[in-house]
Amino acid sequence: MNDHPSPAPSPDDERARNAANIGAVVAVLIVLGLGYWLMGALAQQSKTEDCLLAHRRNCGSVEAPPPS
Repeated sequence: MNDHPSPAPSPDDERARNAANIGAVVAVLIVLGLGYWLMGALAQQSKTEDCLLAHRRNCGSVEAPPPS
């Protein structure tokens, strides 16, 4: 095959690759966070729909005023 050693990557190439890797990790974390939030929102919406389909009247969240 090829007996010649490949040249070492330049520092600029390594910095660019590291920056791209960090960007990819940040993007994946953002997508995971949005997915987690979306699943929670969909679960809450499903619970509300189930309550409404059961013809209940108190399906919304009711917040009690703080004691005086």
